[in-house]
Amino acid sequence: MEEKKKSKLRKVCKAVCVIGTIVLSCVLVLSAYSGHVDPNRTSLFAFITLAFPFVLGVTLAVALIWLVLLRWRVALIPLAAIALSWPTVRIVSPLNISQHKITAKEDSTKFTVLSYNVMNFEKNGAKKHFEGAQTLKYILDSDADIVMLQEGSLSIDINNLPLLKPYMNLFKKRYPYRSHGYHDQVILSKHPYTAVEDSTIKEGFASPDEPLSMYHFYARAYDVLVPGHTVRFINLHLSSMMFTEEDKKAYMDLTNLNDKPNRSELSRMRYSVVTKLSQAFKKHAREADVIRQVIDQSNENVIVCGDFNEVPASYTYRTIKGSDMSDAYADCAFGPVNTFRDNRFYFKIDHILYRGDMKAVRCRVDKKGDSDHYPQIATFVWKN
Repeated sequence: MEEKKKSKLRKVCKAVCVIGTIVLSCVLVLSAYSGHVDPNRTSLFAFITLAFPFVLGVTLAVALIWLVLLRWRVALIPLAAIALSWPTVRIVSPLNISQHKITAKEDSTKFTVLSYNVMNFEKNGAKKHFEGAQTLKYILDSDADIVMLQEGSLSIDINNLPLLKPYMNLFKKRYPYRSHGYHDQVILSKHPYTAVEDSTIKEGFASPDEPLSMYHFYARAYDVLVPGHTVRFINLHLSSMMFTEEDKKAYMDLTNLNDKPNRSELSRMRYSVVTKLSQAFKKHAREADVIRQVIDQSNENVIVCGDFNEVPASYTYRTIKGSDMSDAYADCAFGPVNTFRDNRFYFKIDHILYRGDMKAVRCRVDKKGDSDHYPQIATFVWKN
C-alpha cells in the first residue's frame, strides 16, 4: 500500500514537472515574439520581452536536466521552444565562435565606430573605486575612426568642459573633425563630415504637452566621408526612464535577495518604476517611427548607433532595425552582454545597427570607463 502511494506521488510530481516545462516553453516563445506588439496598444508585452534572457536561461537549464535524466521526449519540448525562438536568441545571445580574418585589402579600408553614453563625462557614483577621467582615456585609447557620444554635452560646448581641457590637444590631433555638442549629441571623427539638417528629427523631438528638457529624445545625423564612401551616421538617445532616486531604491530593495519585499515596496514598484517603464515604452515606439523615417529617406550606407534605452528584440529595436539593417553585435560577438550597469538594471540598451555595402567583422562591449553605460565598438569592412 505504501509503495502504491509513493508510485502515485512520483507520477504526480513528474506530471507537474512536465506541465511546468510546457508552460515555461510557451512563455519563452511568447517573450521571443512579444517585441512585435506596439506598446501603444498594450505595454504588457514590452515587459515580457524584458524577461526573455532570464526565461531563456531557465529553459536551457530545464532542457539539460531532462537530458541528464534521460527523459528525451520531455527534453524535446524546451529544445523545440528554443528552436522556435532562435531569431530572437541570436540577437540577444549570439554564438559567433570564429572571427572574420581581415585581409590586407580590407585592412587598408576598414573603419571602427565607437558608441558610448558618457553620462556627461561624470564619474558613476556606484563605482567610486574608478579613477577619474577613465572615460576620456578610454576614448583616446580606443583610437576609433568615428566616435558617437550620447549625454556628452547637455548645456555647454564640449570644448569648454573642464575635465576635457587636459586632453584637448590630444583630441584635436586625433579628431580634427568634431562637433561642439548638439543637446547631448557629440561626434568625434578622423574623417570630414557634414551635419544633416533633417526636419523629421527636429520636429520629432517633443509633443506639445512634453517640454524638450523633460523629453530627452535627441538625435542627429551626419554624412561622414569614410575614404571612398559616404556613410550616414544617426546618433540617437531615446527618452530616459526618468527614474528618481526613490524609484531606484525601490527597485534595489525589491531585487535584494537577502530581504523579502514587503507590501509597501511592491506598491512603490507598481506605481513608480512599472508605470514609468510603461510610459517610456510607448514614447520609444513613437520615437522609433521618427528614426525609421530618417533611415528610409537616407542613402544605402547607414549606421544607427546610440542609447536606445531598449533591449534587443523590443518593439523599438525592431522598428528601427526594420528588415534592411543588421546588428553589429549579433553578427560578430558571442554570448549575452549588458551595456547598462547601474542599480541592477543589467540590460543591453546600447546598439550599433547598419546596412549597405559594409559588414561588421568585429564588435565588443568593453567593461571600462566611468559612465553608467559601457562603450560598444565595432569594426567594419567594405563588401566590394
